[in-house]
Amino acid sequence: MSLFDAILVQPIFNVLVFIYGIIPGHDFGIALILFTILIRIALWPLVRKQLHQTKLMRKIQPELARIKKRSNGNKQLEAQLMMELYRERGVNPFSSIGILILQLPIFIALYAVVRLITENDANIPKYTYTFLENIPFIKNLFDNPHSFNESLLGMVDLSRLAIENGSAIYWPLLILAAIAGGLQFYQSKQLLPQAKESRKLRDMLKDQASGKQIDQSEMTAAMSGRMVYLFPALTFFISIYLAGALVLYLAVTSAVAIIQQASVLREDTEDMEKLSEKTVKKSKKAKEAEIVEAPKKATKK
Repeated sequence: MSLFDAILVQPIFNVLVFIYGIIPGHDFGIALILFTILIRIALWPLVRKQLHQTKLMRKIQPELARIKKRSNGNKQLEAQLMMELYRERGVNPFSSIGILILQLPIFIALYAVVRLITENDANIPKYTYTFLENIPFIKNLFDNPHSFNESLLGMVDLSRLAIENGSAIYWPLLILAAIAGGLQFYQSKQLLPQAKESRKLRDMLKDQASGKQIDQSEMTAAMSGRMVYLFPALTFFISIYLAGALVLYLAVTSAVAIIQQASVLREDTEDMEKLSEKTVKKSKKAKEAEIVEAPKKATKK
């Protein structure tokens, strides 16, 4: 067993087997859904911080545009002013890297776990921690590893691919891949700034080709809008060649992320409403200014 297997693959394997062994019905798909939710909950502090940083980046876009205009092509000055703005507003443009660094090894390890379970039943007793044998169902699984249920609700075989042998279509997983892509689209769209007036990327590229100067922040916003459609499409096309368990993981990850993002957005809205209410209450308590006449000077007799 490699170091990566010992540090990440085997623990994830055992968490999945443990959940599978204790839930009613012993359904691998349900166990995987619960596992994914636990992972997202464990990452919640980092996710919440990343979402707040994303919102801060959205709010300072007008100021970044002014900095670009003020720099007038001087990249050194522009970088200096941007770093000063980030420091002043508490923005860390690299905050999302932490989530990606953590999620990628988990996905790779989960891929290895799915292969261990689906390719050889003998791996179940080999990789399971011995103390889990005290759970009756898992003990029975040790004796009969071929009885492992690799489906979701007994209907979707999570060990299969959406497209098998180059042409055969397994429709339940193809639909699941489409759901994963759709959820990923909504997840990205949820945080995308809504520009009141935006030009098409094609028109801006035409202007640039003709020598006209264009706003780089506007170009970046247009590119981000295109990425919202690109990544879900990539998710779908990659998913049709992945085992169903991994596609389910991607779909549930996006679904939980949507809920978490909505929670953060709602919290920020409520904070703004509370601040507004406090301001109104203070203004009501404030007394109107009274006009006080100056005392008359005593006249000498």
